Amino acid sequence: MPDSLPKPSGIYRFSSIARPVDPRYPTNRALLVLLPLLALASAGLTIVLELDGGALSKGLGTMLTCFVAWALTRELSPDDDVAAFVAVALAWSALLFLDATSVLLPFVALLLVRIVNRSTGLPARPFDTISILGICIWAAISLEQGLILLLAAVAFSLNATLTDPQRHHFLAAGACLTVFAWLLIEAPSFISFQLPSLDWLIVITLAAAYVWAGKQYRAPISVSDVYSKRLDPVRVRGGLLLGFLLAVQALLTDGRTAWSDTPIWACVIAVPVSLLARRRLAIVN
Repeated sequence: MPDSLPKPSGIYRFSSIARPVDPRYPTNRALLVLLPLLALASAGLTIVLELDGGALSKGLGTMLTCFVAWALTRELSPDDDVAAFVAVALAWSALLFLDATSVLLPFVALLLVRIVNRSTGLPARPFDTISILGICIWAAISLEQGLILLLAAVAFSLNATLTDPQRHHFLAAGACLTVFAWLLIEAPSFISFQLPSLDWLIVITLAAAYVWAGKQYRAPISVSDVYSKRLDPVRVRGGLLLGFLLAVQALLTDGRTAWSDTPIWACVIAVPVSLLARRRLAIVN
């Protein structure tokens, strides 16, 4: 590490992918205030509307789900603070009315996107790599979504080839592909492309929106946590598209139920919606 660069402190001395919610930033303070308020609202609505699940579990689930949605969207669209709060609103609605409580997939997406876009400014440490590899394998098996491993291999390969590459991540990519091949042999029918035409139309529309969103990140203004250097645009676009593909793979595996099983779609939808709203407002003003 060059002497001119500051040495990592706090959690960054041990991990390059853990990002604490620093209350010095207004958006982080807003989140820390918003989460318990949403938890209380969820508990109250559960009682009043007689929703499934207890008030306490719904409240705690709200805090976890909305936090993960916020954190993932911040990684997908680091220049757009508003998008993260749009994702929180969508995730909260999905939690209450669609019971979208499974946060494992968006958590996996959060980790994989983070090693690609390097929002902390630090390359993944060996413990980070092993941890992410283990979590991806566990998620692929427990969720029965083997395509997670294929996209994890893509994430590791991107990190091994883009600016300031970590070549040893090709080994992690190879491990992902090995387990993916084993799952393919054990359950060759885990991939399903039987989606209704309307669902395919939604996916294609979102894909076009993500291609457009990726073009907006030719020169990110966000800086890394540790070195305060602007994020690499290629890495940011790679992380953005990777997050979208991780959501799509759930559809290819689980079919239509994937729309309502996980709040990852709140994040996916929030990014282009917020960007489009910002462009429209800029034109009007």
